[in-house]
Amino acid sequence: GVSEPKTVTITVTGTNDAPVVVADTQTTGENSALSGQVPAATDVDGTIAGYDLATDVGTGNGSLSFNSDGSYNFTPGTDFDTLAAGESRDVTFSYTATDNDGGVSAPKTVTITVTGTNDAPVAVADTRTTGENSVLSGQVPAATDVDGTIAGYDLATDIGTGNGSLTFNADGSYTLTPGIDFDSLAAGESRDVTFSYTATDNDGGVSEPKTVTITVTGTNDVPVAQAATTTTEENAVLSGQVLAASDVDGTL
Repeated sequence: GVSEPKTVTITVTGTNDAPVVVADTQTTGENSALSGQVPAATDVDGTIAGYDLATDVGTGNGSLSFNSDGSYNFTPGTDFDTLAAGESRDVTFSYTATDNDGGVSAPKTVTITVTGTNDAPVAVADTRTTGENSVLSGQVPAATDVDGTIAGYDLATDIGTGNGSLTFNADGSYTLTPGIDFDSLAAGESRDVTFSYTATDNDGGVSEPKTVTITVTGTNDVPVAQAATTTTEENAVLSGQVLAASDVDGTL
């Protein structure tokens, strides 16, 4: 014989299911701060209470600020200046989500690809000295470029009229010829002349102009006498005066 059927009741008691977060990718330029938001986490049996940073971007990878609502700000700073134009490097951080029952998700990674832009080279100011009668051959200080090489140098502003003559070459070498423009300087007296130049890198980036200051020091210029002719009778006494001599940087 068979009994009447009876019911077995099974009570299933829920446990909190942890939320689920999602990985993400972002891009930015080496000089551009990135403001982002992690993807919204999901929770099958609750709500999302907030987000926490699990691992930071690490040293030498800019700086990151992370907020409990999942928003973040990434600043590359100078850590990516060595990237050439178009070159890129990835940085990562991971985060978790917490639900309304305290459940914490497994961490997921946000990958930020930082792409380099060309950094302009850096030129350097300089000072030189020469005498009023001495030709100066010089070389501008070597420019630097954090993400490239120096292709050449260009004259930005010349020394100007009345300051001798300057020749400037693409390799940064130059020649200053004072000429007669400094003859009026007394011995030990000096006057500065300046020119500025720029450096260009292999990607066409141009530095800010920098100034080369040349101090020209005077030397004593000898006076200049003048020849003259005069006539007299053979038995006459001649009284005369030589023509006045001149001195460009002094007195007689």
